[in-house]
Amino acid sequence: METVSDKRLSKRILTLFIFTTCVLIVQGIYNIYSLDGVNNSITKVYDSVNLVSSTSSNVALPISELRQLSMSLVMAPNKSLRETLKIQIIELKSKTELALSNGKFMASSDPKSQELFNAIKKAWQDYAKAVEVTLDYVKEAVRIAEFISVTVYEKQAYDKVTNAIIAYNAYQIKISANTFHEAQKNATIAFWAVLITTLVEVLILKLILSYVLNLVRAYVAARKQHAKELLDKDEALLRSEKMAALGRLVAGMAHELNTPIGVCVTGASFLQEKTDDLIKAFSSGNLRQQELNDFVQILPKSTEIILSNLDRASELISSFKLVAVDVSSDMKRKFNLQAYIANVVQSLYPETKRFNHQVSIQGDSELVVETYPGSISQIITNLMMNSIIHAYSDKERGCMSISAFRDEDNVKLIYRDDGKGLSEENVKMIFEPFYTTRSGHGGSGLGMSLVYNLVTQTLKGTITCTSELGKGININISFPIKADITNDKLAEMYSLNQT
Repeated sequence: METVSDKRLSKRILTLFIFTTCVLIVQGIYNIYSLDGVNNSITKVYDSVNLVSSTSSNVALPISELRQLSMSLVMAPNKSLRETLKIQIIELKSKTELALSNGKFMASSDPKSQELFNAIKKAWQDYAKAVEVTLDYVKEAVRIAEFISVTVYEKQAYDKVTNAIIAYNAYQIKISANTFHEAQKNATIAFWAVLITTLVEVLILKLILSYVLNLVRAYVAARKQHAKELLDKDEALLRSEKMAALGRLVAGMAHELNTPIGVCVTGASFLQEKTDDLIKAFSSGNLRQQELNDFVQILPKSTEIILSNLDRASELISSFKLVAVDVSSDMKRKFNLQAYIANVVQSLYPETKRFNHQVSIQGDSELVVETYPGSISQIITNLMMNSIIHAYSDKERGCMSISAFRDEDNVKLIYRDDGKGLSEENVKMIFEPFYTTRSGHGGSGLGMSLVYNLVTQTLKGTITCTSELGKGININISFPIKADITNDKLAEMYSLNQT
């Protein structure tokens, strides 16, 4: 028979559980909002940089060339050369006018950018008129007037259009800088928000476990004769769960921003969907014990995936610094390589499951290495995400395999997929920074370059790529089983520089 005290304890447990669920929902919504803000910031910076690049290559450079041709026309010694230069000037002038009329410079611009770009167009019109005047003098063979037009009027118009271009580019660069600083502030706020809500969740879950334990003890003390044995088993179970949670936390892996964002959004959406279903069932009074048990089983795994990937997202800046300084900041330790790779693959489960990809892990299950686990995590993650994004078309199911085995004092790590493969030209460029086959579709071109730097600089190993169109890709990596101690010293120096 259930006592009044038992009923009160059950109500407290249920209240805390509902409160925890609400906290998780709010955290998931905030995380999605924050990740969307980061993505918008990246897009804004990319647009500004693209506008500066396009203005420089399609406007500033042709105008500079036009100025040189105009000066060469005035100084040309014979009629034949003059005619040739006139044709080049007219063609380049038409090309520049076409570039300035292109809508891509205005498509994503704010009012200030539009105003500055209109100033470029107005200054260009004045300069184009000055060039036409020079051409008229050349046609009439008035040499003094030609020289005065080029050196005085054209120069004044050229200076104006040059200053207008400089002002436009400076404003775009300023937009990029401001957006970057704002993104840094938002990332810091998001990190602390996640940390605080996580601590709150841990404390609440601890209270729930405490209440449940007290309830179990009360029932055991009242109805069972072997209370001590049951309590010992329960405490052993709790210790085991704590050690397992600690193991999962230690196995947290770092990754570039585009990957953890996708994993977090998928995990948060899944958790929100399951939470909504639970709340609806509870509100309607149809909540079954099995549904509650299923949710309790899903909850730790989902929160673990979200938190581990958010931690990796906070290390995005460190990942980009790895490309610049070629040094990893994570520390060396001993670990089972195949088990660690399995943990990395598991963290990417939402991504592989979405497309029904199959991932197989083969090799020496007893191989223990002493190296940098964070670097191994980044390498495996980048290789798998590279296959998911580039190797397969939409809804195409693929197979990826990872093999790791010992070769004397080195580790041989072989990664394969059965995707669309690469041409010989793309294979030669695959490890180059900013080289991507999906330009304009979200590819940064840094993933495989980061892999190359991690293998060659951090792990002191080698990496090669072989591929043919339609036959997938094969990545062969070799690195020492025991990393050089000098890498730890470099990492310590790098860490000190950051502080």
